[in-house]
Amino acid sequence: MITISQRYRSSSLCIIWKADSILLEQLPEEDGIITFRPVGGTIEYGEDSKSTVIREVKEEINQDIIESRLLGIIENIFPFYGEVGHEFDFIYESKFLYTDAYEQEVIHGVEGDNKYLAVWKKLSNFKGNPKIKLVPDGLYEMLTNEGKSECINNIKHINTKDLLQF
Repeated sequence: MITISQRYRSSSLCIIWKADSILLEQLPEEDGIITFRPVGGTIEYGEDSKSTVIREVKEEINQDIIESRLLGIIENIFPFYGEVGHEFDFIYESKFLYTDAYEQEVIHGVEGDNKYLAVWKKLSNFKGNPKIKLVPDGLYEMLTNEGKSECINNIKHINTKDLLQF
């Protein structure tokens, strides 16, 4: 029997650049470490990953995005409060539809019932800094081409919803 903790989770996360910074949700400090993650969330059953990233950005920070393209997928297996978490994170790069969003230093967001701040952070700030963490693990390496990640230059993303009639 599979328990809830043994299920996979699929999510779509959005990388939005402003010069050398990316927009990140700031999570509460834990054990002296502030964690940051891209805006995004869980792929709903029957929803494709690109639709998810568009929907999640609109729901969470009330912004429309354009030119979304898949950068890669992170298979993220991680410790989670004494158990093992397992996610497939689709990482998209997008742009804001309305450029005035880039002028905001902080964007107020909401995830379910929880409010958060989305902030611009220089990607280089995460290198060798034990006080801040970028998640999912492997995202820094994906965005900087550092580390031992397997790099595929040309990602082919086939969405069968485009091929089948429902």
